[in-house]
Amino acid sequence: MIIPKHSNIYIFLILIIFFSCGWFQREDGEKDSKLTFFDTPKKDKLPYYRGRDLEAFWVDKNLEPNSVRKVDPFVFQNQLGQNIDESHFKGKITVVSFFFARCHGLCPSIIRNLKFVQSEIAKSKNIQIVSYSVTPDLDTSPELKKFAEEKGIYSKYWNLLTGDREKIFEVARNTFQADTNTTNKNPTKDFVHSEQIFLIDPNLNFRGVYNGNRSESIKTMLDDIELLVGEFSLNH
Repeated sequence: MIIPKHSNIYIFLILIIFFSCGWFQREDGEKDSKLTFFDTPKKDKLPYYRGRDLEAFWVDKNLEPNSVRKVDPFVFQNQLGQNIDESHFKGKITVVSFFFARCHGLCPSIIRNLKFVQSEIAKSKNIQIVSYSVTPDLDTSPELKKFAEEKGIYSKYWNLLTGDREKIFEVARNTFQADTNTTNKNPTKDFVHSEQIFLIDPNLNFRGVYNGNRSESIKTMLDDIELLVGEFSLNH
């Protein structure tokens, strides 16, 4: 059988069409959402996010779209023992991270980077940091207060949250997808947090995802915060 010399090119193009149209199926029979959506970034405009894979998409006008990923309701306690819920995010730009006080892996680097963010937002009443502990049984409010004092974390700008472990895991996994999958993990007891940090707008919408372990990503986030300040006409 003689195969035309351009047949490989034709096959390659057909495969591209199949993948770009979202026809690729995962083993569980569902479409892979990572392959079914693509959007073009818009200059000086931050995306919104949707879906379990946090798909970024842009809107043409300053209108809040439907089906956008938002912060779900919660009630936890900060390092001062005060109740903090999702209304604490309303009207402010919020940087969200996950950590635990005894962490010696990613956390120290992320905390250092977020301390830089704290210094940059210190003059603003409309920007804050919220960090959820993923070992809340150990990181009680008094322990978090001690940790904050040791690290130079100020509750005026930065809340460290603790509470019921199952509820924190639920927020981390279902709202933020902040868990790192490992094969040796008990999902009801263990949580391996990623290095991701999240930018939330004053309407509780997800507007950015960054690598908290990289200083260049932190600088990008600070630039994006300025875009949100302008978008929502906030005062520094």
